[in-house]
Amino acid sequence: MTAFITSIGVLSPLGSGREEFVEAWRAGRSADRIGDGPEAGGVKLPKYKAAALYPDHRKAFRRMDRLSKIICSGIAHARDDAAGFGDLENLGLAVGTDYGTLTETWKFLSRLKAKGPALCNPMDFPNLVPNAGAGYAGIFLGLRGPSHTFCRHETCGDEAVAWIADGIAAGWIEAGVGSGAEELGETLARATRAASGWSVAQPLGEGAAAVLLETPDRAAARGAEVRARFLGSWGASTPSGRSALLLPDRLDGLVELIRRSLDATGTAAGDVGVALLSHPDHPALQAAVATALGRDVPRTDHHRRVGTHPADGAFRVALAALLLADRSLPVHADGDGCRGRAALVVTCARGGGLRVSVVGAA
Repeated sequence: MTAFITSIGVLSPLGSGREEFVEAWRAGRSADRIGDGPEAGGVKLPKYKAAALYPDHRKAFRRMDRLSKIICSGIAHARDDAAGFGDLENLGLAVGTDYGTLTETWKFLSRLKAKGPALCNPMDFPNLVPNAGAGYAGIFLGLRGPSHTFCRHETCGDEAVAWIADGIAAGWIEAGVGSGAEELGETLARATRAASGWSVAQPLGEGAAAVLLETPDRAAARGAEVRARFLGSWGASTPSGRSALLLPDRLDGLVELIRRSLDATGTAAGDVGVALLSHPDHPALQAAVATALGRDVPRTDHHRRVGTHPADGAFRVALAALLLADRSLPVHADGDGCRGRAALVVTCARGGGLRVSVVGAA
């Protein structure tokens, strides 16, 4: 069953909320990069008031970690978009975050080593688990449906959205929120540089995105505007022996995975009007997409404008929906709008994981 995308939430270095982000994207703006220090070249979120999005839970924000605030904010923006979430009964929730609360975890462990367990605040420990953000969001929204957090490198955001879509297709749920979020901090920047030779050409970023997926019947019953259709998502792995820290330089099987994904959704290669890649400047990734489609297609330049992070697959799904819903929205800072009826979201992960998602026009 095709899932409809009816609400979109974005917390980005270009703006807080869908409307603010779209305005900045349409204007061709790029977020300012950090000038110096360990995070130099990266892109961070502007100041915003996360607690204001959940006025009944302001006190809880005092003890929350920063990543959980980012996750909850992205989901709140989706809640407040368009027709909202509707009935929360059996609403699913999935969050992708590869690094989790890395900054707070490093602080906690450093204090543990230096001061001993007696001087470590036990109230901080619950914030260190990767699913803390999903837990907070579920409590704040009063969700009773299934919840899951994905942490598998660059495919985690894509997997979160796909898990909701699979639940809808299986009849397990009628609707769910798929999201992805990451925070940029000194610990993450140093670790990423050391492990993968991060270059300023593709800056690290932070932020959150969330999309509401629901059945056509549910969307119709509550009069929700359909922005796009999530047609499906498929994953694969390259041969074993790859480093778990580095992107592979060969993407064996990606061409076939893209072609099979298009066939499974009944999408012709000529219908694809835009590609949203996890690493838009990766030569092997570019070549695989062009080979599978038989031509070059416009690629978004999100990596230069808002930076990248492992969970931004959810952001790219959200951006694909926005581009398909509004054909006047430029694909990139110097380009025209999306001219096809479908968008291809392609992700290559450290260690060789691959994920292809197909998003179609409403």
